[in-house]
Amino acid sequence: MTAGPARVVVTGASGNVGSGVLRALASQLPDTEVVGICRRPPSEGRIYERVCWHAIDLSSSSAATHLESAMRGADVVVHLALAVQPVRDEEYLYRANVLGTQAVLDAMVSAGVRQLIYASSLGIYTPGAATPVSESWPDTGQETSTYSRHKVVVERVLDQFVLEHPDIAVARFRPTVVVQRDAAWLIRSLYLGPFIPQAALKLLRSRLLPVLPLPAGLRLQFVHADDVGDAVIRLMQRRARRSFNVAADVLDGRGLAGLVGARPVDVNPRLMRRAVAALSRARLIAMTPGWFDVATNTPLMDTSKARSELGWAPTRSSTQSALELIGGLADGAVGTSAAMGWKAALHGPSRNKTELVHDGTLLLWGAMALTRAAGIGNSGALDAVVIAANLASGTPMALARLRARRRDPVALLAPVAVAVAVAGSLRGGWTPVMATAVLNVLNMIEHHQTQSE
Repeated sequence: MTAGPARVVVTGASGNVGSGVLRALASQLPDTEVVGICRRPPSEGRIYERVCWHAIDLSSSSAATHLESAMRGADVVVHLALAVQPVRDEEYLYRANVLGTQAVLDAMVSAGVRQLIYASSLGIYTPGAATPVSESWPDTGQETSTYSRHKVVVERVLDQFVLEHPDIAVARFRPTVVVQRDAAWLIRSLYLGPFIPQAALKLLRSRLLPVLPLPAGLRLQFVHADDVGDAVIRLMQRRARRSFNVAADVLDGRGLAGLVGARPVDVNPRLMRRAVAALSRARLIAMTPGWFDVATNTPLMDTSKARSELGWAPTRSSTQSALELIGGLADGAVGTSAAMGWKAALHGPSRNKTELVHDGTLLLWGAMALTRAAGIGNSGALDAVVIAANLASGTPMALARLRARRRDPVALLAPVAVAVAVAGSLRGGWTPVMATAVLNVLNMIEHHQTQSE
């Protein structure tokens, strides 16, 4: 193990992983000078105070020149910068993530930096493994995912860089989904989008969902941002080379549903993917089919190498990390940088209490209908209360549409779907499940239209 570096450059320092790395640097290497690189340097937050910031856009043609100036005198570059939005602008994402990485490498060589730590991803692994994979598993990624394809391209760029510059120590860490409380805004914007009611997220923490539909066979790992930060420090101090998986333990469907106190209901993954594709095309959710594939088809990761060679182990389990994230989602938590949602709430839609009650009871009505259709429990007073609360809270919005003489799909279909849902709830079966699903989609469309006005 070597002594701590005198100067470290961190690209993407204002992001989710970056916050964990900055905290680790502050606690373990307090005397190290830290240079942070991002598009919009933060002005709030204690973890950012000791950082010397440079505003550099890695997608720009002049990125390498500006990076070289920022990297002069540095001992290590930690390359975390990653653009994930806008998810459908593949050209921009390629410039930022692939060409941006090449700019980082070119600047390192020009500035004389002799160590690189790169944030790769679980998304580079080829699907098909029945057990957790080591770093030697094929890394051709998933063709359906722009994110995965670009991460694989960068891996090949780094392979060539290592051959051409054997004097530079290059380490790659491959994390699973990195979470913390302040990652809530980022996770929501990437997977859910702004039109999922906050009431739905509060339901997760309140443990009121009786069932949770999940792709059959789903198994996930999480890792806390602070544990990732610790792994980066260990890679830095050991001047490590090659690749290292970074993840906590595995959660299966039962464990995932247990996070919100629900019973898992297996859904055919292909059917769920088609639903995700349809909702994504309608811009009702942020998740694309490619991100769905990365989340559901990527192999689990074996972390034996990081444990044995780095002495690393996660201090938080996947359950602990996920529960922290759920709490952040329920509270609408944001970080103190633009990359972590700082001041994003100023541009979000506002909802009054009646609308929040409507959104929450509609979701609960759908969940209860699914529960009854699956043969869990019988309809009773609780169902009646939820339905009545939803109808009462939805009436003002319905009357407003009527007074405005609206003839859009929401105005025309919502009354029919409500009638079918109520009648179906009296009889049971799958009809109320489908009707409440339609109502939830119409509700998301309504919120979408309201925000666009």
